[in-house]
Amino acid sequence: MRTIFSMDNLFFRTVGKFVDLVWLNILTLIFSIPIITVGASFAAMYAVTLRMARNEEGGITRGFINAFKDNFKNGTKVWVVELLIILFFAEDIYLIRQGILSGLGQYDIVIEVAIALLVLIISMMFNYIYPLLARYDADVKTTIQNAGKLVVAFLPRSVCMPIIFLFPVSLTLLSDYWIPLWIFYGLAVPCYFCSMLLVKIFEKVDPKVEEEYESGEV
Repeated sequence: MRTIFSMDNLFFRTVGKFVDLVWLNILTLIFSIPIITVGASFAAMYAVTLRMARNEEGGITRGFINAFKDNFKNGTKVWVVELLIILFFAEDIYLIRQGILSGLGQYDIVIEVAIALLVLIISMMFNYIYPLLARYDADVKTTIQNAGKLVVAFLPRSVCMPIIFLFPVSLTLLSDYWIPLWIFYGLAVPCYFCSMLLVKIFEKVDPKVEEEYESGEV
């Protein structure tokens, strides 16, 4: 009976983690409001979820704010690049829908597939870049290079991460009723599941650093 109502049982730990993720999602959205701070917010979110995936102790708010400050400069640089890429592909998609890039016969499908593949590859890259910013002390150029290497080295997991982030988007497309729930889980929950994959990847590529992390030396 004591086990059932113990705060350490699986149910209460799961509920507690979900509540933490809801609060983390709200923090991420609030700190992303100026738009230019989105990159730093995402890096901070990953910093927190990576610790959660390791079941490490630490306050959500303080951990997020500290990581936000630490990653503000590099996170902003990465976000500016990402934003330009998003605008570029948004324009391409708009042109396709307007029929400006259509009418090329057999090349229509080639253009659409090429854009889809590029979007997937870039999405996989950024799913590594922000965690790497949060995890390691390296410049942006080195971080991007390492992200590219990880995409290739762990391709199946690299493909899984964008799909995880697309799940809430799919729900939103199915019904407008899901839109308000973005405030509560749309970013942090997918980020947490991706972090569970990333922890395993980091353990393989840099076991020494992971051991230092577990011992509290980092």
